[in-house]
Amino acid sequence: MSREYFFTLPDKRIAELIKLRLPDGSGVDLTNFGGCLTSLYMPDNCGKLRDVLLGWKTPADYLTNPGYLGALVGRIPNRISGGRFTLDGRIYQMCLNDNNCCTLHGGFGFSHRLWEIGKVDEQEVELTLFSPDGDAGFPGNLTVTVTYRLLADHTLEIEYYAESDRLTVADFTNHAYFNLDGEDALVTGEHHALIHADRVTETDKFLQPTGKILPVAGSRFDLRQGKKFSEIFREYANGFDDNFILSDHEVDCRPAAVVTAGNSGIRLTVETTRPGLQFYMGGFIDRAGKSPYRRHSGFCLETQSWPDSVNHSHFPDVTVAPGKPHRSVTRYVFDVKM
Repeated sequence: MSREYFFTLPDKRIAELIKLRLPDGSGVDLTNFGGCLTSLYMPDNCGKLRDVLLGWKTPADYLTNPGYLGALVGRIPNRISGGRFTLDGRIYQMCLNDNNCCTLHGGFGFSHRLWEIGKVDEQEVELTLFSPDGDAGFPGNLTVTVTYRLLADHTLEIEYYAESDRLTVADFTNHAYFNLDGEDALVTGEHHALIHADRVTETDKFLQPTGKILPVAGSRFDLRQGKKFSEIFREYANGFDDNFILSDHEVDCRPAAVVTAGNSGIRLTVETTRPGLQFYMGGFIDRAGKSPYRRHSGFCLETQSWPDSVNHSHFPDVTVAPGKPHRSVTRYVFDVKM
């Protein structure tokens, strides 16, 4: 483990870069600014380490981070329709930062803050953020702790914990963009995706949930037997940016999706306690980072509740209250398909 200077914020505070490594050299780099994962090195089918995480070339680019590359997002990930919700009889209004119709990822909230570094050891980093009552329009003083763990079997585990002094809503995810052939491969067509979901949440043209639940059977959303990315792109040019339903409520940590790269052989299995998984295939990537990224250079598997749960009573509950904290775990498990 090492801790290094990363960049200086406009207010002169220092963002650090923390590197966790296993004996074979694999591991993760992350910064306490936005809790962002900046690089993730995993061995391929020849034993060569590849950086499978998209990121920015210049550290200070994480200040704006328009694509949320590798960032922690909250208080609510994904979209809140109309940027508002009603809780305990009161209407709360947030900023509209997506198509002027909804709040996306908490309105550039936790992803663009400097988190406090807590416990750090060879395989673990603990980050904490205090979000005051009224922050970005959300009620309650909320304290969030996120722990990154690098496990011996090439697993990156993320544990989320949050508690509030009053009734509020909260949910969290990491917005990592992967390319299992290496972030410099720039294309993902030879990847293969399998998702253990028999339903999806329907969305409108702005990707806001309508409240309807759709079966995947007989539709392009059916990934239960798996599909190559290139086949998905032929069916729908942008690919997916959709929430796949894993369950109706929080469950024990279990496999949600498996993506395998056709060239490197690197396989990623996502395990989570969360009831939803946003599969985003990078249809809006249009900026150069560590490499000259373009559309479909990377993909995201964002574990979450169902989007816009705050506005649909039949969606999973995302309330947090005194004595009722948020707890969740997601694991990114890497191995090689020979």
